[in-house]
Amino acid sequence: MTGAIKKWKHYAQGRYGQVHFVSAKPANPGAIIRPPLICFHPSPTSGEMFRDLQALLATNRIVHCPDTPGFGNSDGPTTQPTMADYGGGLADALADLGFGDNNKVDIFGFHTGSLCAVEVAVQRPDMMRRVALSGVPHYTAEDRAKQRQGIAGGYPMFTDPEYVGRMYKRLVLEGKDAGELEQRYYRFVNRLKAGPNGWWGPDAVFSMDTGFQLPRLKMPVLLLAFNEMMLQPTRDAAKIIPHARLVEMLELPMFGFITAPEKVANELRSFLDVT
Repeated sequence: MTGAIKKWKHYAQGRYGQVHFVSAKPANPGAIIRPPLICFHPSPTSGEMFRDLQALLATNRIVHCPDTPGFGNSDGPTTQPTMADYGGGLADALADLGFGDNNKVDIFGFHTGSLCAVEVAVQRPDMMRRVALSGVPHYTAEDRAKQRQGIAGGYPMFTDPEYVGRMYKRLVLEGKDAGELEQRYYRFVNRLKAGPNGWWGPDAVFSMDTGFQLPRLKMPVLLLAFNEMMLQPTRDAAKIIPHARLVEMLELPMFGFITAPEKVANELRSFLDVT
């Protein structure tokens, strides 16, 4: 599906201050025939990461892509948050936009964003219609502890003079499976923009007991699995979510929604366009 869209930026109020949104909708208001979709990004990036996917899906619905508190252009907490805090901050912003009760939304989250989506759905089920998740970091307590050790203390941006150059090489020059060069550059900029607290997002991921939270999802759930490091964790997550359907897209790399947005958009439409 293709069509002209209108794109704009705006803010909503959350518990940590303002939450920044990049939103899109059909240029023809009469074309809005599906519930709104909210896309939650991985950390440390921003909602702009969904640019191409948003353009494809916004032909018959409004698509909101918020920046998680503390990332992109959103205000952040002053003390280290949990994943429940991140999800709560995003839920606050959605409520400020008028969602809840009879005004429900669909949500899609990737990596860190998948757990933000889980938290929003668990905390505010009155807002939720359908939930799509990709790259779900579902690990045992032992594995989560190991992963946390690897990021303990944050990023060495003030102690390692090679840090910025190394990140530029890895994320921009060598990130060939993560979109065009310009996209990779802006994602690198957003990583730096998150500042010394950028590691709070990944740390919150590996502090969350997904074994407890994932089974609490009571609405229809789609799990999209790409050929990446979260493939097996996503498969494992599908086993404990009551109403989950797993779709494996192993021909796609980690950022499949960037390299093949049409394919991912089609899978999402087949799930979300159910009334």
